[in-house]
Amino acid sequence: MKKIILGGLATTLLAAPAFAQLSDGSSGQESTANVGAIGLYGSEYFGSADEEFTALPFLDVDNYKGFDFFGTTLSYRVLETGTGEGLGKWSLRAGPSLTYLPGRNSSDSDTLTGLEDVDGSLLAGGYIRTTIGPVGFRLDGGQDVINGSDGFTAIASVGTSLPLGKLNFRPSASAYYGSGSFNEAFFGITPEQSAASGLAENDVGSGIYSYSVNLVGYYPIAEKWRVNFVGSYRWFTEEADDSPIITAVDGSDNGLFVGLGLTRQFNLP
Repeated sequence: MKKIILGGLATTLLAAPAFAQLSDGSSGQESTANVGAIGLYGSEYFGSADEEFTALPFLDVDNYKGFDFFGTTLSYRVLETGTGEGLGKWSLRAGPSLTYLPGRNSSDSDTLTGLEDVDGSLLAGGYIRTTIGPVGFRLDGGQDVINGSDGFTAIASVGTSLPLGKLNFRPSASAYYGSGSFNEAFFGITPEQSAASGLAENDVGSGIYSYSVNLVGYYPIAEKWRVNFVGSYRWFTEEADDSPIITAVDGSDNGLFVGLGLTRQFNLP
């Protein structure tokens, strides 16, 4: 189930907006990496009522020669300007990005039997991120270029940073958009798939397929060492909510994803 849980991590961290990464972001110029492991618990696939636990290595790189790596997203800072982050300040950052989004196997559930596997997608696109005082906004988008979903997806998020002593919370809310190909891959049922699976046909178009509220944060426990946590509660809507995959006995129109890990921070040259 590692592929499926990694998908939960990918979508959760991609949704976390302007204050997502685990570095403190105080200067915007320091290069750091957080390396460790994280335990993850979440839905087995988009729309599943069943959850699974797994453990994975974790890497977060902040501003190494302009590159950032977080979750399963590699991005580059082409534009970076502003007066900083925090009260009375503003910032703007934008650039290209690559995100790996895992797919889904028909063997993941009896409900999916007869449906085609959805291979992993490599989303080639970009992002724009801005902070105005304590509030951050971010828009990510990408087109699959390796014949996974063959679709385009975008995430719009708003969030903030809430330091409580050593504890740093970064809550956000997000909306997820999928093209017709993307939504069809995960929520549609073609006539051929209907005949093979017994599920009703479901023709899905483009549109917003889910919303979520997210939480990313950390707590330092020693010099360079941190406990990190991520979490997301998602509910499906509009294009996805009526899918037979979601309305099945083992389906759900909402889902919870949580993760807890331990990392060590390194300064990069």
